[in-house]
Amino acid sequence: MAAQPPQASPVSQAHATYTHGQDAGDLAARARELGLERRAALLEASRQRHSLYGGTLKSTRLRLAVLASFDPDLEEEDWQRTPSTPTARRPLDRSPSWLEDVEARREARQSGFTLQQAFLATVKSAVGPAVLYMPRGFEEGGLAFSLGMLVLSFALFGLGATRLLEAWALHGRSYSGLMGKAFGLKGVYLCRVTIVLQQCGICLTYVIFIATNCRELWAYWTGATPTLATCCALQLLVLVPLSWIRDMQTFATTNLIANALILYALIVLALHATTTIAHDPPASLTTLPLFNRESFYLFVGTSAFVYEGSAALVVPLQEAVKPDRRADFSKMYVRTCAGIIATYIFFGALNWIAYGKSTQVVLTLNLPRGPWKASVQLAYSLAVVFTFPLQLYPAVQILKSVGRKLKRLSVSRVGYVAIDDPTTVEPPSETDTEADTPTRAIKPPRPRTSKLEGNAARTAVVAVLVAVAIAEVRRLDKIVALVGGFLGIPLAFVYPLAVHLRLVPNAPARTRALSIVAMGVGAVLGLVCSAVTLLTWNRS
Repeated sequence: MAAQPPQASPVSQAHATYTHGQDAGDLAARARELGLERRAALLEASRQRHSLYGGTLKSTRLRLAVLASFDPDLEEEDWQRTPSTPTARRPLDRSPSWLEDVEARREARQSGFTLQQAFLATVKSAVGPAVLYMPRGFEEGGLAFSLGMLVLSFALFGLGATRLLEAWALHGRSYSGLMGKAFGLKGVYLCRVTIVLQQCGICLTYVIFIATNCRELWAYWTGATPTLATCCALQLLVLVPLSWIRDMQTFATTNLIANALILYALIVLALHATTTIAHDPPASLTTLPLFNRESFYLFVGTSAFVYEGSAALVVPLQEAVKPDRRADFSKMYVRTCAGIIATYIFFGALNWIAYGKSTQVVLTLNLPRGPWKASVQLAYSLAVVFTFPLQLYPAVQILKSVGRKLKRLSVSRVGYVAIDDPTTVEPPSETDTEADTPTRAIKPPRPRTSKLEGNAARTAVVAVLVAVAIAEVRRLDKIVALVGGFLGIPLAFVYPLAVHLRLVPNAPARTRALSIVAMGVGAVLGLVCSAVTLLTWNRS
């Protein structure tokens, strides 16, 4: 009789079932899932424990990457393509830096940024010297008109940004590309001209702002008071070399420092205004006008200027966000802008109540003479100096593209063939005669611009801005109103709605009606504000 094998204990049976039984694969897979989930949780906790500096620096790099991705030549090729035609590729004999930009943009699309980083980048792109113009703006418009105008401007801005992103979701093009898709080449040119003039206008206000503060600083340190024209001219020594820098990531650390300096200055200004109200409260808030009939029109443009060109960055920011979070970007962006406007309202009203009719256009001038005032003026001036090349960069890129096109006009061409894939060009047959063979010419490569030529052009742009600043240095409030009304309102309130009406024809009738009404309101506000500002330009 054969010997019976020993019976396995229950523990060993359970072990055998886990390792060799029929459900061994399911149990092992579940164990691995648990391990992966735990690892993911640990990685997420580790990410959340990262330092504040690291997260803020990433959001700063996001903003700079968005600016660096601004390429008018790629946008023009993009809006001209049809859905059946792939995006045109650039020849390999063009600038090698383009290849690096393409790789960087491809990697950014594959990885992307979080909504938190996009939130910080939105705040950094919108908050600048414009917040200091708010208290004077309340004096220009009156309390009721200013509050109503800020709420209306936010409603139009939020609606325009939402509509623009809806058009982007369908067609996947840049702002200029969407304008080209909707209105052809004229739409592209109109969008680019508006962006160039707006960015140059913002930089113009920066020059005057820096000059105003530096004049006070020089008087505080030396006792001598230079002219505003001298302070504007001396900025060429700093702003021109900064404009020569091509790599926007160079400004990652300086931009982070600029944000910290702005935060410090705003805290000091808010605390001083609060102290002023506590020690010397106004006799009555009823003495503050609700509506200022003499200068209310200036605040219309100021309410659009506060976004400081953010409308042109909505689409690039959306593209930079991780694909799985893009659906939430629109709500996050609108809510962020709502928080920014709420902060502007609080800050502007607080300082206006503190200083009343003596509120200056550049709010730092309302601080009492002393080290605190000097520190705030120095901090804000340095922050604006670091921000100047970032604001000028989109305009420089567009002007560089225009220069390349002018160079192309000097090259005679018969026809074009794509040289990205030479194998697609069929050679003439042996039976073809010379008359049957079409004359073809290789499209010349994009003209290269030497660094010397580029630096000379950038120097000329900065010099023109400084010259205009010298001539209009005492009309900062008028410049802010004109830039906001004539350029900011169309770019943020009108163009996005027009694009949506043209490119999203199947939108509900109520949505289209709202867009038409909002576009009309924005157009009327911009035209009236600009016209009245120009007619009263020389009025003190």
